[in-house]
Amino acid sequence: MISTVADGVPAEQATLPLVDIRGLTVMFPGGEFALRDVTLTLREGRVLVLLGPSGAGKSTLLRAIFSPDELRRSGFPVSWTTRNVTSDPAYVPQRGALLDHLDATENVELAQAAAGAPLNADTWLQAVGLDNSIGVRGRGVDTLSGGQAQRLAVARVLAAGKKIVVMDEPSVGLDPVGVRSLAKLLVTQARSYGLGIIVITHDLALAGGAADEIFFLEPSAHSLIPIESWDGPSELADAAVRQKRQLGLEASVEQLLLRERPAREGSAGQRSVRDVLAPFRVAGDAMRSLLNPHLFRESGVVLRRTLTQTLLRPAFFYATVGGLLGFTVPYVISGISKDLDPAAVFTLIKGTYILSLAPPLSAILFVATSGSATSAWLGSLRVNGQVTALEGLGVAPKRYLWSPAWLGLSVAYLATFVVFTLAMTAGGYVLYASRGVEHAWEVLLTDFVARPPERQPYLIRAIWSVLVYALTVASIVVGHGMQPKSRSEQITAGMTTSVMQATVFVVLTELVTIILLNLFGV
Repeated sequence: MISTVADGVPAEQATLPLVDIRGLTVMFPGGEFALRDVTLTLREGRVLVLLGPSGAGKSTLLRAIFSPDELRRSGFPVSWTTRNVTSDPAYVPQRGALLDHLDATENVELAQAAAGAPLNADTWLQAVGLDNSIGVRGRGVDTLSGGQAQRLAVARVLAAGKKIVVMDEPSVGLDPVGVRSLAKLLVTQARSYGLGIIVITHDLALAGGAADEIFFLEPSAHSLIPIESWDGPSELADAAVRQKRQLGLEASVEQLLLRERPAREGSAGQRSVRDVLAPFRVAGDAMRSLLNPHLFRESGVVLRRTLTQTLLRPAFFYATVGGLLGFTVPYVISGISKDLDPAAVFTLIKGTYILSLAPPLSAILFVATSGSATSAWLGSLRVNGQVTALEGLGVAPKRYLWSPAWLGLSVAYLATFVVFTLAMTAGGYVLYASRGVEHAWEVLLTDFVARPPERQPYLIRAIWSVLVYALTVASIVVGHGMQPKSRSEQITAGMTTSVMQATVFVVLTELVTIILLNLFGV
């Protein structure tokens, strides 16, 4: 017979530490303590809850445990006596951070594909108590209730085969019944699959209902204080015992919260100098990732979304603007002097204005429209924790997000240039034909199909510029969109920076190439 410890956890299982941290200390860059001599052990089949006031350092603690090098790069000295972490954690942000461009089944299958496991989403949906209607193909995750979304997030973690799970405020948006249901789910899954679950929460009902151990992060001591005499998840007890234990927990936490808090000193870090080459490294990362067959089918969903968002939806807008410019630019030129015959002016300028203006104008218009939309989407995935959730599931964002988004933007701009150029040509034709220019099509297309030798460099310049703009605009947009973000304001800043940086690049490229053509006497 298997011996057990409290609440039905097998003793053999409870002795297996997934995380063992002793003497963990983190300093602010200014020299003050962020965390001091923290000790924490997470075992299989157990739920550990972290409580504490906002700003106490709970997120810093988790970064120090699972990503100490990241903290060090930000200027925080990190040290410990013992640090044993058996595997990377799966991170479940608030509201589950489900991918809204995938349905419920696809969210689970993505985790399975990343882990190289068979695709059997229904098994895991049933394991967390979701009925078959949730897994219907095409049903958006935005149709799920808060409780269903959290259960789906747990199913996705289980499908990925992760043993360590970190959940940030999982009960946000749930009613009291939903909180109790979630607490029971966490306890059941931890016991059934040998998971170690860390929950960060301010919800004492969830903490008491699910926790095997409860710790309070005390700001004045910069360390963890265990809630003494805690006997395990109250959801496993009868109603009277559960209520009594919850009242005791509330009293203990209230006393800890009323302690005097220290004034925050120092700085959380120094602002690093912007690496202007960072966006351009995205191109190299993206091209290398394209050669990786892993998650090829799954990343196709991101590619299709990017093409739809950046090309198909705004195509009519690009064609309209191109047509208006194709008509307006030669019309304005022909009106410079009343002594000139408009038809003669049009015959003289031919389609040169299209060859000169289509590359830079289409690039600037594209980054301001399609680029901004993509940057906003990628930035929202950062802010909402979906990128972190992907990393926790073992899904590499470079392969699944960066690479197809970059490819989609590059292809979409090339197609946009074609649409924009054809529209400018059509607009020019309407004007030329209405003003009596004979063989208007031939006149407009001279620089494209029947160009004289002296005009050859200008066509080469246009083609070269379009290819460079496609790669550069995609790199800038994806690079800024995927930078770490924690607030919605940073999404807007990333969009604005992308447009400004791409526009300056286009203008400088146009200026430099024109100067070079003049220097070589073209």
